[in-house]
Amino acid sequence: MTLNLQSTNNMAATHAHLEGLHQHKGSPGACWDKTMKGWQEIWRHKTMQVCVLVAIPLGLYLCKLGTDVALAAEYYSGGQTEWFAWTLGLVTGAQLILHIWSCGFLYLAERSRHHDDSSNFAKVVHDSPCVFWCLSSIPVVGVCMHYAVFSLLIWRGSDVSGVELERYLPIIHLLEAVMAAISQLCLQIKIWVVTDERVSVLKVVSMVISLVVTVKAVVTYLYYKSNLHRRTLTRGLVGRLLFMTFWKVLEVSVRVLTMGLFASAFAPWIALRIGLHWLVMTAAFFAIDRKLKGIVGLCAWGLAMVVDSFSMTFSPDHRRTFWLNSALTLLGNITMVTVWYTQKAGQDWYDVPALVGIVAGSVVSAGFGFIGMVLNGRIESPVAFCRGGASGTETAEQSSPVPDSGNSVALNTV
Repeated sequence: MTLNLQSTNNMAATHAHLEGLHQHKGSPGACWDKTMKGWQEIWRHKTMQVCVLVAIPLGLYLCKLGTDVALAAEYYSGGQTEWFAWTLGLVTGAQLILHIWSCGFLYLAERSRHHDDSSNFAKVVHDSPCVFWCLSSIPVVGVCMHYAVFSLLIWRGSDVSGVELERYLPIIHLLEAVMAAISQLCLQIKIWVVTDERVSVLKVVSMVISLVVTVKAVVTYLYYKSNLHRRTLTRGLVGRLLFMTFWKVLEVSVRVLTMGLFASAFAPWIALRIGLHWLVMTAAFFAIDRKLKGIVGLCAWGLAMVVDSFSMTFSPDHRRTFWLNSALTLLGNITMVTVWYTQKAGQDWYDVPALVGIVAGSVVSAGFGFIGMVLNGRIESPVAFCRGGASGTETAEQSSPVPDSGNSVALNTV
């Protein structure tokens, strides 16, 4: 009897011990808390902050620029003057536009020093010596000066949040991604199809970097725009970032492949196709958003719609512009690839896979866009719609962000 009682007590103690291990060590919540605690410890190191906020984004930007210049040199050395001129022209034009915006943002930061809520970035810019402004007036170097200020703030232990990190740099690199990275991707696909040459390692590296740069620019802009950087880092937030990344990889890849293939057969018409898309979306925004009036609004949102011609970034601000841009993108992709396939008539092995892949990818990307709107609270989910019915009105702005608890993810854009 005593032996049985002792055995029963031992079994109960073992069961309790195993249950405790399961609760404290094996549960997903406990593992996540431990991971977040470790991440907070790592993030406190200035080296990690410099790496995430400065080294990675600036390194991608410079690698993208370097590979494009090297690719242009490769075309020149091979006697392909036409492709050399196009490649170098896209690089030069994009950098000049970025330089103008970079100088403008530095000027805005310097002017904001008089405001009570001016950022530390603005104060450093105002106190910078003359050599800072001389270097900022040089293309490419001007963008690097933004990161030089952030590096200084990080090493001083100052707060690096503010409009410069949350808006200025994301917009600069978003424009660079569209004007340089995406245009280079379309051009290189066209060159590959037209010349039917063996793709060099340099071209593959350049195209991969262009895709990475574009996806990071769009995802990071949406990350700041949706105030996700002010929210607590949870599994839901990580999943949402992974969802946005996968969506943008698919969306940009399908869009670039479609335009590159279409341009290889109907080069004069690709500008008209993009121009009509841009014109319709710009007119729709001015008809819906009453804040966008005047020359400044026209210029700013004209550039914004250039971005949305390749990747949906600003059009989700309103439900009507979202549906319009989704329809234009979906129908445009299917129309362009169908016309291209009809003209090719199955001459190459990749014709049918490209047709099927683009059509399927466009449909899936449109579905992901709808899911993204539901996650942002701008469109009711089908379940909620069936239960309560639709309101029929334009959705309100996203609810106020959850206060930061000190472990939010800090991202930059390139």
